Order: sequence, then C-alpha cells, then structure tokens
Amino acid sequence: MIPPRTKEPLIFPSHPLSNTVRLGVVGESFLREFSQAYATIGFDISEKRIEELRAKYRDHAALKLTSNEVDLRRATHYLLAVPTFPRTDYSADISHLKSALSTVVRRASPDSTIVIESNVSVGTTRALFDPVGHIFHTGISAERFDPGQNPPAGTDVPKLVSGLTPQAQSNILALYSTVFPTVLSVSSPEIAEMTMLFENSYQMVNIAYVNEVSDACRNLGLDPREVIDAASTKPFGFHAFHPSLGIGGHCVPVNAVYLLATYENLPVLTQSTKSMRNRPRQLARELHGHIMSVNLGSSVLQPRILIIGMSFESGGCTLSYLPAVDFASELEQLGCERLVYYDPSFSDSALLWIEKLADEAFNPIEVVTSFDVVAVCTRQQGVDYGMLGNLPSEMVWYYD
Repeated sequence: MIPPRTKEPLIFPSHPLSNTVRLGVVGESFLREFSQAYATIGFDISEKRIEELRAKYRDHAALKLTSNEVDLRRATHYLLAVPTFPRTDYSADISHLKSALSTVVRRASPDSTIVIESNVSVGTTRALFDPVGHIFHTGISAERFDPGQNPPAGTDVPKLVSGLTPQAQSNILALYSTVFPTVLSVSSPEIAEMTMLFENSYQMVNIAYVNEVSDACRNLGLDPREVIDAASTKPFGFHAFHPSLGIGGHCVPVNAVYLLATYENLPVLTQSTKSMRNRPRQLARELHGHIMSVNLGSSVLQPRILIIGMSFESGGCTLSYLPAVDFASELEQLGCERLVYYDPSFSDSALLWIEKLADEAFNPIEVVTSFDVVAVCTRQQGVDYGMLGNLPSEMVWYYD
C-alpha cells in the first residue's frame, strides 16, 4: 500500500512495504527478517550483488530485489543500511549515506518513513534529516549486528529506535515491533547514536585490557584462558572478554573513533583505541624477531610463515578493518621468504598481494616442510584445527 500524498500525519499502513537500501551483510539481514513480515524491496546499486541475492532468495515470494531506483517509489518505509568509514582525521565519512538518502528522497512519497541503520556520530541523524523532516518521518535504529555469530543474530537482538518527531517515533516503533520481539524507544536520535557508540566502544576498552592481561600472563608463564575461565565463575562484576590479534569489522573500531570525534576527552578510550590499532603490527614484529633469532646461523635467511584465518571473526569474509591483514602486511615489510594465508571463507581473488594456500596443501607434511611458523589469527570455519595437533607445538602460535 503506497501512502497517500497528504499533509496529514501518516497513519501506519495496514500493509507496509519495507525497503532496504544497500544490501551488504547488515542490509541482507534486514532483508531476510523484514521479508518474513512484509512485502519487501531490496535495493543495491550493484547489479552483481542483486543477482547473487536473487539466486539465494529465489523462493521468497514477498521479496523483490532490484538495482533500479524507480522501484523505490513503491515502498512506504526505507531502511538505509549504508556503510560509513572514518576519514584520516577519524571523523565519519557519511558520503555514501548522503547519496543513499538523496536517492530515496527522489523516489519516496511524502509521509514515507526513512530510518538510518548505519554507524554514525552523535548528531548525524538530525543534521541529515532536518532539511526533509517536514516531508518524511525520519529517525534511527541503532545498529547491533554480530557477523561472527553463525547464523548472524537477527530478531533475537533487542532493537533501539528513535524518531525526530512523535509521529516518526510511532511509525518506526510500529514497523520494528512487528519483526523484533524487543524494541526500545529512546527519547531522541542523539540518545540512540550515543548508546550505539558507547556499547561498541565498551567492547574496545575491555578487549584492549584483556589483551594486556593476556600478555602479562604469558610473560609470567600462565595460561591466560585459564585465568579468564576462572574469573568467569564470579557471578557479579565480571564479564568475560577474550584476547585477540585486534579489533576488526565496520562496527567496533569505527564506533570508537566516531565517539572520540564527537567528544575528545575520553583518555581511556583513546589509549585503548591506540593500543588496538597498533597491536597487529606489534605482534608481527615480535613473531618475526623470534623466528629470526631461532633461525640465526641456519640456511633460512627469512621466515616462512603460514597465517590461518584472515577474517576478524569466525564465519566472516568481510574485508573491513582486518587485523590479520595489518599483521600480514607488517610481516611482508619486515621480510619473509614465504608468506601465505589459509582461509576457506575468502575467495582466491580477495587478497591478491598475498599467496593463498590451496586446500590440498593444508596437511602436516606440507606445512612442516614449507613453513617455520603457523600463526592462528582467527578460528575460521572450514579449517581442520585438529591437524595442527600433528605439528610441533612450538611451531603453532595462537592469537585468537
């Protein structure tokens, strides 16, 4: 049902037609969930991406996939799931979001509802929508998405929404409440934006601290995972985080810098962000130095290293902010006789600057004879980690 072109407040349609703009990992998840409740249009400027999704969702009768923006005029509600990335000064680059909004505004009927589903700094929603707020009902739904969960969590995650006006708030709440069992409506878009930045930066700070404790444990000859598991038995005042090579993806590392761009006087977050940004290269230097000292006097002049898992989370294949790529890049700059990665979730063309190990070469004999060290950066799906038990223990370094 297309909403009438009227100046009166929109009454929530009995048969809304939702539209998701930009069908990346997050956009696809909304496409999947909303199409179970509403007739849904999925729009992306990439025809290749549209063809991929058509093949995947060919049996979803309520779903239309298109790269033709003319089809957008049929929708009543628009979800803008567009990536945003930090600039060199760490401010948010919202050019893609502005472009998506411009496309929707050209095609949407007056009184349609438009919702941002992207990572943004505090104040962005109001600034973007103010010029069109008298025409459309606008607001934000704070993005909460864990790509490492398989399958990625959909409606199980409580939704946080807000609108620029009471009518917008009502429209957005009604739309999401049909799909998500738990929807929290907050008083302003700024509260939603700040909450999103805060909860993701909370992860950044805690993982940075756990990494420090993990390094301390290893230097003291202790198993950090046993320490974390023991601490997890405390029923209050503790939430378990685990050490890692670094923070990746388009959410946690991005949200931390957006929060710092919004308000600079956050010294704990500043130090945590710096620590996490430097960690992959720092660990690469430590590994390279160790191998060189062990190989001192041998015929091997430069290390031969196999990296397992290039994604930042198990099950992921996104190329956004990958700590393992920084790790590998530093090793390449330091010098390696051979630098190879193994990750079945990545296509052969995903990372052209580094050799990818063939599946048939991932066996004890090939690995022992071809490499000095195996660096496990992520526990990736499709990898036989039991095989690593057949290698000398000193050969395998775990960063996950």
